[in-house]
Amino acid sequence: MKNTTVADSKKIARRKKGVVKAKSDFFRTARYGLTLQEHRIIYYAILAGQQDGKPFDPVTLSIGEFKELFEVSGKNYYGELRKLSKKLIGKSVEIVTRNEDGPHLMQAAWLSSITYHVKEGTVTISPNKDLKPFFEGKPFTTTEYYFLIRFTSQYAERLYELLKSMPFYKKPIIDFDIEEIAQRLAVPVSYRKNYTDFKRFALDPAIKDINEYTDLDVSIREKRGQYNKVSTVYFSVMQKNVPKLADRVERGEFTPPLSEDEQEIVMRELLGEDGPGEDVPGQLALDGSEVV
Repeated sequence: MKNTTVADSKKIARRKKGVVKAKSDFFRTARYGLTLQEHRIIYYAILAGQQDGKPFDPVTLSIGEFKELFEVSGKNYYGELRKLSKKLIGKSVEIVTRNEDGPHLMQAAWLSSITYHVKEGTVTISPNKDLKPFFEGKPFTTTEYYFLIRFTSQYAERLYELLKSMPFYKKPIIDFDIEEIAQRLAVPVSYRKNYTDFKRFALDPAIKDINEYTDLDVSIREKRGQYNKVSTVYFSVMQKNVPKLADRVERGEFTPPLSEDEQEIVMRELLGEDGPGEDVPGQLALDGSEVV
């Protein structure tokens, strides 16, 4: 039987209404492409560590909540989760830094590992500690996690980070050439060839999300160059009061450890085709014994 504790509920509510802090130059200069779900999971792990005073330490959550962040549904969601989390482990970020020795380009994975604890029904996410210096110290920019869980465009969070990290209170008009903003948002090359597609599939949905769910009000205009092609986009950015968001935080659930039979079912679904087959002589079973 599933039980819910007040402490679990408060922790989940605190996570989803928290604020991720990172150095302003990280949000402004880093290049990476993440789906909405991947963004949510990575920032969940970073935010949890910051909130608990243990930045970039491993974070454990229930498989149910992990499934919710990935928006996975269906009967065999364990197998789907495994595929998605395996793909997430391969996602990286490029960061340009400068010091007295000159410029440096760092390429790093966002996460070092994701571990499924089948008996407990939990997942541990371990952020890559090499990224820790970029998420501590000042000056920093904040990105609100509860905005992210409302977004529908995968480009909204990255555009929000870029605009928020700029000193728009001093210069409310922020300009980017087309290739630069496309690279910053990690927009597919196919969208970059035609500005109409780029605006329709990337910029417009992202701006719509930002205006509807965040503390920024954004509008856009274009500058045309040779052959009447759009060469530069100008973002007009203004701060506004945060809209009152509906309370979407679900109560947390504690799930008792799974039985051995249930554990075996979960492991088989996680492993999918890579898992051991049934009744194959000489093959190891999930408990380590040999099938005879």
